[in-house]
Amino acid sequence: MWLALLFACIPVLHSPGEAMSDEYVMPQNAWPAAESVPAIEGEGFGLGEVVEHRSGPDQNGDTVDLWQFYGQVWVMDVSTIWCQPCQDMAATLQETADAYKDQGFVYVTVLAENELGSVPEEADLDFWAETWGIVDQPVVSDTEGFTAPITGGQFPLLLVIDRDLTVAAQVLVPEDAQLREAVEELL
Repeated sequence: MWLALLFACIPVLHSPGEAMSDEYVMPQNAWPAAESVPAIEGEGFGLGEVVEHRSGPDQNGDTVDLWQFYGQVWVMDVSTIWCQPCQDMAATLQETADAYKDQGFVYVTVLAENELGSVPEEADLDFWAETWGIVDQPVVSDTEGFTAPITGGQFPLLLVIDRDLTVAAQVLVPEDAQLREAVEELL
């Protein structure tokens, strides 16, 4: 009996990736959203994997769901407010988004930490968007902590996601030219 109690208290980590069902309702926000998403299962954030079903609040206080970008080519830029290379990428973000917006492209910034190393709040997201001139792309807080295991503490992490939510590329050198090259291969 004690063994059963002991093992019952051990947390089990699992992917929240769940098959999409017909009852799924897209969040109401200002960002592009698919009319529907086929039955898929989130696998992770590695190359060739379908991104996990994750969500978080954006700079407008709305919920953004990663799966809402089904049908788009998009970038998931995992950054922190305190990171200089992240700031360098943010400085070119709007220009990159504008270059491809007519081709079904979205640039999603997921902020993992604010300048104090805490979970970013809406004011932090607003600050990021205003500071870097991000006018029409989502800036999302990682309130669930899902980015920690995929970044390994290195920021920014740039994932290029194809139209069926599969991670198609990881940009290892966080520069706009390398990001654009990876995006253009999918458009």
